[in-house]
Amino acid sequence: MKYLWWLFIDVPLSLLRVVIALIGVIVVPVALLFKTKVDGVYHLPRLFAWWDNPDYGIYGNHSYRTSKAYNPLFYKNPYGFGSAFYWLAIRNPANGLTQSKLFSVSQSDCDYVKYIGDVYVDNYAPGWQFVYARKGWRLYTGFYYLGKFGEWRIGFKLLPKEPNRKRRVGNTFIPNPFKGINK
Repeated sequence: MKYLWWLFIDVPLSLLRVVIALIGVIVVPVALLFKTKVDGVYHLPRLFAWWDNPDYGIYGNHSYRTSKAYNPLFYKNPYGFGSAFYWLAIRNPANGLTQSKLFSVSQSDCDYVKYIGDVYVDNYAPGWQFVYARKGWRLYTGFYYLGKFGEWRIGFKLLPKEPNRKRRVGNTFIPNPFKGINK
């Protein structure tokens, strides 16, 4: 059942997320014209919340605003239109989906978080895992592989090593056959 759910629900949801992110290239420039300041941080209007960054707003985090390594194209003007566009549409596309119940979940709200494969897969720890969690009737699934064939992550970014994680985890689609393993 969990594999069918992944294949027929969460993989298409991941692909829909890609489409929403791509649309951001058109939506973000328009939405930036209507930015609003909330508690000292600029955000896109609520209508465009999927393309906003709920944590850092339209100008990014401190590292993005102050470092050429994080913002190579616009670090000299981190509060300009180009920098905001790059942050929202290219570097963190459709980041606001992390607040959507359809595209994210808080692991701590789930009845359980289980996995098959390796408990921990990350830049310094190659391997694979199929992770699944249940919240009521909804099953959340995700597949993650990192190894000699690159990085492949499709579905929810569930972390089996942190089953009670309160921060929301989103749905993603990362096909990267060229990523090497950081050692």
